[in-house]
Amino acid sequence: MTDLGDLIFRTCDDEGEIHVYQNACCRYLTFGNHVEQSCIELAVPARLAYVYTQAMMLALLLHPAPRRALLLGVGGGSLVRALRAADRALHVIGVERRAAVIDAAHAYFGLPDDRHVRIVCDDADRFLAACDQQFDLLFADLYMADGMCPRQVAPDFLVHCRSRLAGNGVLVVNQWSSEFAGNRAALVALNEVFDGRVVNLHAQGGNILSFAFHDALPDLHRDAWFDAAQALGLKLSIPLQRHARNLWRQNAEVLRSGRFRRLPR
Repeated sequence: MTDLGDLIFRTCDDEGEIHVYQNACCRYLTFGNHVEQSCIELAVPARLAYVYTQAMMLALLLHPAPRRALLLGVGGGSLVRALRAADRALHVIGVERRAAVIDAAHAYFGLPDDRHVRIVCDDADRFLAACDQQFDLLFADLYMADGMCPRQVAPDFLVHCRSRLAGNGVLVVNQWSSEFAGNRAALVALNEVFDGRVVNLHAQGGNILSFAFHDALPDLHRDAWFDAAQALGLKLSIPLQRHARNLWRQNAEVLRSGRFRRLPR
């Protein structure tokens, strides 16, 4: 037994090991080590277990009426489940390059399988290059066994992401904040590609979430936005208003004025 519990499933593919652990409370997906890639709480499997995934749901409140969402990096499928729970009319495409991860997500993490969800086994770069659809929400959460896939903050990758956004579309990028220089370069790249239309949220646990906008920032009225976050949070059983308040506090000048400020090079 490890700190994550008992190993209940193990397989491997060309990229390495895939493990599923379980203890009395939770089930975890890892890529052959003890770095958690996904988690479900056994008592409430539909609830988002990680703070950063909870905060990513703010994207639903930063677009006036999202109808199509693209997830690059499916993992255990927690974001897919949450998006479907938040809006049953939302169409979701999830892209995951490892077929064995998709199989594990279906078997052990309740990855949804319905007419509004399509899971594609493909490389994110290749999918973006071939895709002719546009999306209201795009989530980039590409991680390897020991950290973030550097491609997801490469300037050319971000350009491809922006090209797949519809008008008023929002890109959400999840990063670890452990390396200041790398995060700084990523934030500069996001600001360059999106003409400064980016707000960032430093989430508890060491993640930085960047929300990048294809067009102008939506017209947000603080109290009404907090109320909307509270309502959606209750629906998903997560403290979303707390995350909304943190995003507002960390970006107060921008969100009050609707004017973005470029990061210096």
